[in-house]
Amino acid sequence: MPARGDNLDGYVLDNMEGAVDQAAFLARTDTPVAIVGARGTGKMYIARIFHSRAGCGPDTLVAIDCREFRNRDDANRRIRHALEMGAGKTLVFKSPQLMSAEAQLRLARQIATRQFVDVEPPTYLPPMRFVALFPDTLARLVAAGELQPRLASVFAAYPIRVPPMRHRQQAILRWAHKILDQECALRNVVVKGFTPEAEQALREHPWHGNISEIRQRVVHALERRPAGAWLTPVELQLALGSRARSAGLLSPLRRGDSEAPGYAPSALEELRQALADSLQHCIDGRQLLPLGGWLQDEVVLAALARYAGDARPAARFLQVPRRNLARWLPGIEQRRAARGACSEWVEPARLVTDWVRGLGQSGGGPLAQAETLLLELLEARREQTTVAQRAQLLGVSRPTYARRLLALGALPEAAASG
Repeated sequence: MPARGDNLDGYVLDNMEGAVDQAAFLARTDTPVAIVGARGTGKMYIARIFHSRAGCGPDTLVAIDCREFRNRDDANRRIRHALEMGAGKTLVFKSPQLMSAEAQLRLARQIATRQFVDVEPPTYLPPMRFVALFPDTLARLVAAGELQPRLASVFAAYPIRVPPMRHRQQAILRWAHKILDQECALRNVVVKGFTPEAEQALREHPWHGNISEIRQRVVHALERRPAGAWLTPVELQLALGSRARSAGLLSPLRRGDSEAPGYAPSALEELRQALADSLQHCIDGRQLLPLGGWLQDEVVLAALARYAGDARPAARFLQVPRRNLARWLPGIEQRRAARGACSEWVEPARLVTDWVRGLGQSGGGPLAQAETLLLELLEARREQTTVAQRAQLLGVSRPTYARRLLALGALPEAAASG
C-alpha cells in the first residue's frame, strides 16, 4: 500500500490485487519494469507508485507517449533527447508497441546495454529507471506481431499485472463515488449519490473500459441529471439487459482467444459491436439516422479531447488541415442535440473516445478508419437494405457511397445492386 507521503491523486484504497505492493518492492531495484493492463486500469498510477517509492520527486517522472511518434525518425529523435536528459529520472514509455519495429529494436538495444547507439567512443547512459506500459501481456503482443521480441525481453523480468475492474469488485463502488465527487466538484454541482439500483448495476457491469469507463459513464450521467438528484442505472446506461451491459461481448476477437484468462475486448472490438447494434436498431425500426456523420463528429470531438482542445495537434492526428476543424465545428455543435437525444448512440460515442485515445499517429487517419468500419458493417447488411438506405445511414449521397465502396476495394457491381 502507498505510504502517506505518496500523496497520489485518486487513490481509493484499491491495492489492485498486489500490483501496488509489487511496484513498491521493485522500486528498490533498477530493473526495467513492464506494467501490463487493459485500457483504463490504472497503469500510470502504478508507475507513479514505483517512482515515488524509489524516493524520486514527481518532477523527475517523464512520460513518453509513443502514440504521438509520427514515424521512426521522430521516435528515435525524441527518445534520444529523453535519454540524454534522463539522469536521475524515471522514463515511462506508454504503448511502446506502437512504435516502428526499427525504433523498438533501437530502444531495446540502448536499455539492454545502457549505452547510446551509434556513438563513438561508446558512451553509457546516465543512471535512470525505465518503465513501459503495455495494454496486453508481452507474449500476446509479440505473438500478434505488435511488439518486437527483443524489446519484450528487456522488460520481461518482473512484469506487474494490473487486473481489470471486474476482478476488483470490492473497489468498483469506491472508484465510482470518488469519481462522482471529483466531477461534481469540477462542475460545482451537488448530486446525492447513486441509487441502490445504480450501485447494483455498477457492481454487475463487466467494465471492459475499467476506471476510464466509470468516469465516462459518470460524466455522461451528470450531463443528463439535474443537480441534487440521485443517479440511476438509466443515467449511467447500465440498466439490466441494455446494450451497455453487453457491448463488445459478441464482437469478433483479435486473436481468437476469448476464453483465455484475462481476455477483454479492445476498444475497437467494442466499438464495432456497438455500431453494429445501433445500425441493426435503425434497420429494424426503419429509422435511417445519419450514423456515418455522427461517427465523424465523435471522432473529431475525441481528437480534440485527446489534445485538451488544441486544434493544431488534433488536426495533425486526424490528418486534415487545421482550417477544416474550424469549418466543421459549428455543424458538429448543431448536431449535438440530435446525437445526444438518441439513446442508441450513447455507447458508440463513448467507445469512439476510448478508441481514439489509444490510437498511434502512424497509419491511416482515424476519420477514414471509422468510415471504413461503418461501411463494412453496412455492406454486411446488403440483403436487408437498399444502396440508397445504406448511403443514408452512412450520411452520404448514393454516388458518393458507390465511390467509397470502390475505394474500399468492393466489387463495382456491389454499388449498383439493391
